[in-house]
Amino acid sequence: MENIRVASLEQINLNEMTEIWNRCWRGYYYDMSYAPGHMKGWLDLSQVSLQHSTAIYVEDRIVGFALLSVDGTDGWIAGACIDPKYRRKGLFTALMRIELDVARRAGLKRIYLEVLEQNHALKIYESVGFVRMRQLNIYRLQNRIQGPNKINEIRPLESVSIEIYFDKRRMLFNPAWQRRDNYLKRHINIFAVMNSTGSAGALFAGNKTDLVLDAWSATRAGAEEVVCDIVLRSGNSWSLTNQPDDQMVAFLKDRGMNPSAKQVEMCIELA
Repeated sequence: MENIRVASLEQINLNEMTEIWNRCWRGYYYDMSYAPGHMKGWLDLSQVSLQHSTAIYVEDRIVGFALLSVDGTDGWIAGACIDPKYRRKGLFTALMRIELDVARRAGLKRIYLEVLEQNHALKIYESVGFVRMRQLNIYRLQNRIQGPNKINEIRPLESVSIEIYFDKRRMLFNPAWQRRDNYLKRHINIFAVMNSTGSAGALFAGNKTDLVLDAWSATRAGAEEVVCDIVLRSGNSWSLTNQPDDQMVAFLKDRGMNPSAKQVEMCIELA
């Protein structure tokens, strides 16, 4: 393939970034399309550094990109994709190797990402040095709970300050990137709840109680309290993303609630 080059995305405008994002994610396992406002929200929330993000061009047309978020000496791939018309030509492997070089020059020590377990990109990430860390579960659940305990027999969790929530969680929970304190605190109007023993809690964004930003528990009983609280607060359905195999997952499995998708969390240590 001729006339291939790479460049930083530093000078790209929002409309261009939105068009490239939507075009390259076309045909993915689920809808990834964004309006410009949503695109801006994702870039801001993920703290993407366009200066350290990379585009790959074929004949002056962007046909792929890798977005890099930066948090201290850690980085996170906030999206990496190739236009469907240009896949299976080795471009994604080249793109990731170049992005890792950019991260090294920026002084980053580790890069994280999540990838759907059925995505062919997982093998490419492994080929450039990423290592599997753990499974992360994605739930899209109807408002139901099975088992002997009824929802109205569980007391709602108590509201707590964000500071208390993160202090307690930090001692008990090893979060994936989108559950890290700095990431979660960039959401608008977040509020936190915990049980009376401080062994379980959940974080919501404003009035969108069907979208649970974070949920954790150190015990099976606490997991039941959290799930019942979520069910009480949400509407007809609720979602939970990037949940590691923990007490929450064990409780949901016991009640017949299985993940709708699974991701693999990966990391590479940069020399």
